[in-house]
Amino acid sequence: MATKIAITNAKGGVGKTTTALNIADALMYIGYKVLFIDLDPQANSTSVYEGSISRRPGEKTLLNVMEKKNSLSECIEHTAFGDIVPGDPKLADQDAVYTTKIGGTNIVKNALKEVDGLYDFVVMDTPPNIGAYMRNAIYAADGCICPVLPKKFAIDGLNQLLDTIKSIKDDGNQNLKIYGILLTIYDKRNSQDRALKEQLPVFGKELGFHVFKTPIRTCQDVEKALAECKSLFRTKGNSNGAMDYAALVQELLEVL
Repeated sequence: MATKIAITNAKGGVGKTTTALNIADALMYIGYKVLFIDLDPQANSTSVYEGSISRRPGEKTLLNVMEKKNSLSECIEHTAFGDIVPGDPKLADQDAVYTTKIGGTNIVKNALKEVDGLYDFVVMDTPPNIGAYMRNAIYAADGCICPVLPKKFAIDGLNQLLDTIKSIKDDGNQNLKIYGILLTIYDKRNSQDRALKEQLPVFGKELGFHVFKTPIRTCQDVEKALAECKSLFRTKGNSNGAMDYAALVQELLEVL
């Protein structure tokens, strides 16, 4: 049975998609079979997996799964980067529909049952809002990783997300865990970054959630690898970014 991980934060610009992509990449690099699901209508993760390949007419995406026109397995693309259920910009128009529809936030959870035994991990990227697609990911997940910036307002905004995770846990996903809060885009030269890095574990202890010891440092090699649609670990394995994500995944495996 696959371990399902939702990468979530209601704020944009926190490195959520970058984190999702590199966690999946790191897990694949050390030998795990990983399925990536792009629930963000911006579909940035999909563009990395597909590289320069143009989408062909009639090609299936997560929208087909949400509309129950196709099974999840029929929508998996096998790319050089890895296996993915692609995102779709058309999802943006349907968010309110699935938020209000009975069972609309459990579609991905139910669809994943078909492929549960085929993968070790399912990594889900989510949009920067607490709508139908983030809720679908959290309902389907065994646990969440929440990236945050080392900025006061970013950390303050965690409360809303944590409340949402708690409500979903109470509403039917009783085994849901917060695997950890992850500090991203960290610059140790910045005094505010260092101060918030020290404060975050205290905040976590007060609210009862794990904070990953590994911060993800700013690293141009990470962005360069994604821009080139290449694996960070196969092209820039000695970079700070690769070392940080490798350490993070080791921590995650220990948590699991």
